Amino acid sequence: MFEKRFGEINARKTEIRKMLEGTEKVDLDAFGKELKALEDEEKELRAREEIAKGIQNGTVRTRTITTTQEPEQRTTEVDKYDTQEYRKAFMDYVTRGEKGQVLEFRADAVTSLTDVGAVIPTTVLNKIVEKMSSYGQIWARVTKTAIQGGVQIPVASAKPTATWVATGTMSDKQKKEVKGTISFSYHKLQCRVAVELVAGTVAMPIFESTITENIAEAMIKALEAAIINGTGVGEPLGITKDTTIPVAQVVEVALADISKYKTWTNLMGKMPRAYRSGMTLIMNDADWNNHIVGMVDSNGQPVARVTYGLDGTIAERFIGREVIPVEDLLPSTDAAAAGDVIAILCKLPDYMVNSNMQLTYRKYFNEDTDEWIDKATLIADGKLADPNGVVLIKLKAAV
Repeated sequence: MFEKRFGEINARKTEIRKMLEGTEKVDLDAFGKELKALEDEEKELRAREEIAKGIQNGTVRTRTITTTQEPEQRTTEVDKYDTQEYRKAFMDYVTRGEKGQVLEFRADAVTSLTDVGAVIPTTVLNKIVEKMSSYGQIWARVTKTAIQGGVQIPVASAKPTATWVATGTMSDKQKKEVKGTISFSYHKLQCRVAVELVAGTVAMPIFESTITENIAEAMIKALEAAIINGTGVGEPLGITKDTTIPVAQVVEVALADISKYKTWTNLMGKMPRAYRSGMTLIMNDADWNNHIVGMVDSNGQPVARVTYGLDGTIAERFIGREVIPVEDLLPSTDAAAAGDVIAILCKLPDYMVNSNMQLTYRKYFNEDTDEWIDKATLIADGKLADPNGVVLIKLKAAV
């Protein structure tokens, strides 16, 4: 019940966004009230869902305490970035360039003091992070960390393991062999924000919803592109560019063999058994539809399945494995050159993105182009924590 309504709420928000981005005249006050009502309903439903899950799992407990003491006076720490005053000041800064006194401007680890940005309100930031998870299939599955940049982290710490120990003895964690380390740098990801969409907005719910959509969509596209194809220079190191993947797990496949069931069982067999659980196939959407959908095994049974949910979501699987079809991240066999990566088999949680997810926002006037510039900045890095759980599939040169 809850998921269906969540889908309806998100669909209505998307519909409102499209109307706001259109050219037809709209009632901003009415949309503002509707967005506020939708957000309130979603918040209440999530609270009810959490309680319902607790009842189902037997984790909800109630008790009655009788006391004659005066209620304890407690001071609650207020998030200054989530106050109505700060949110209003941030909206005025974005839409009109007004730098209110309550706004906080901050420089990040790779930003000069002359290029500081305003801290984005907590409410908007949380919505951006939530939207990024719903937009990005790849982003939603990678591991997120917030480790200090430049520090060498043992791979054994990044990917912990558990061991059985006898009574009275300690785990042999300190004796375990550490196979290398992983460290993260500070890379700056920026996106230009289409402020003209909210320039005349007076309703805060419409402003926050629109700017959330703008930033989340731009950031997630760039982050997912880096996760797959990043060079590691000024950006995260992508899976396809990681040279530490075992040579035996980088395989070339002829175009004529892409549509063969036996080819894919052999490719999946290249993945070490310890990494097969949770393995995902990432490939171009055209190849998925042209070569995989409709494939059958040796008994004539379909091995590719597409399931359509009631909320409009699509789940795709191939030989029991999750499939993520992409359009721009990997080339199709029609567009690929010999040696290009056309598909990836991997455990996405083995890829780590390191960021504290603290976005800043800067607005300034560019004298050279005679225009106002609006941009959001995120500091992040990413790389494979364990390259052994990856099989790269490349297009073989035609003979």
